Amino acid sequence: MIYEEYKQLSAYARYDGFYLSILWVASFACTLGASLLPILGHFSTLLLFSSPFFVAYRLRLFRDEGRNGIISYGRGLFYCLRVFFNASVLFSLLQWLYMSYLDNGRIYRMMTTLFSSQEGRQALTDFGLSYDQFQSTLPDILQPTFFASVSFIYSIIIGVFCSLIIAAVMTRTVKRAG
Repeated sequence: MIYEEYKQLSAYARYDGFYLSILWVASFACTLGASLLPILGHFSTLLLFSSPFFVAYRLRLFRDEGRNGIISYGRGLFYCLRVFFNASVLFSLLQWLYMSYLDNGRIYRMMTTLFSSQEGRQALTDFGLSYDQFQSTLPDILQPTFFASVSFIYSIIIGVFCSLIIAAVMTRTVKRAG
């Protein structure tokens, strides 16, 4: 890959990572709003599960517009990894800002309400935790830096697995006629 091609790939991946982070922020906002309007929980899940399809669509646009309809597996993989990395960095930063300045205990209250129910306590028991242990560890888990770091790591890990599949599906070594 020559420098000009790398610059082109980086520019596309930067913008598409920004767009993917917007999708994730909308999903996170729906998760927060689900305590007020439960249907938002379904929208949150839908937005989250649409991420690989969104990245595949953006890779197709990059392949067809930026690469004249041809892209190798390696270049497609690199593009997808960059998109997920850029989105993860921006989303984690925005989550950290939210947790640091806007949350004011909202997620803590959501979690304690969820796990104080009989079903929630049973889930904790299934995980090998008592409700008191959960209550004592929850403030540490919801520290802004820890929360954003875990979100970043999970986004990267899931992004790597999705990138392997997306790049394999979207690879095209011969330009289609028409």
